[in-house]
Amino acid sequence: MSEERIGDTVEDPLERASALVNALLESARRRIWVHTRSRLLTALPGVELGPAMSRVVRRTRHADLRLLIDDDLSLKSEHPRLTHTVTRLTTAIAVRCLAPAQDTPASLLLVVDRTAWLYLVQHKGQVGLKAERRDPAGNRAAAERFTEAWAISSESLELRKLML
Repeated sequence: MSEERIGDTVEDPLERASALVNALLESARRRIWVHTRSRLLTALPGVELGPAMSRVVRRTRHADLRLLIDDDLSLKSEHPRLTHTVTRLTTAIAVRCLAPAQDTPASLLLVVDRTAWLYLVQHKGQVGLKAERRDPAGNRAAAERFTEAWAISSESLELRKLML
């Protein structure tokens, strides 16, 4: 368990959060669900989301990869490597959009397989981080929260699956 709260600068916790996100992504075997604002994803240095999703797809044909983002156009312009992975693996990765209210803090929810999860919040220069590697109950709660947001989201227009 790792938790960062009051008193830290933004850079320090975001670097630690990036390392935790990458560690959880590296451990993924079948499921990666990410719900985030694109600006927070941009603020996290060195997050390897695209390669992790690609690795999971190569590992199993039963991969469950979902990306729920607030701004797919921003994702397309600021994360070309991730966008390339998503468009190359259109049948394996589902992308949806959910625009949060303006006053909602920037957050990232990551659900990995059946036991790991991470929740990161950035608001007014402060960063809150909670991550668990072996917490099936917490993973279920995080997955339920993700599923609720997924249900009210809409398909990404910028990264939609085009049939030729």
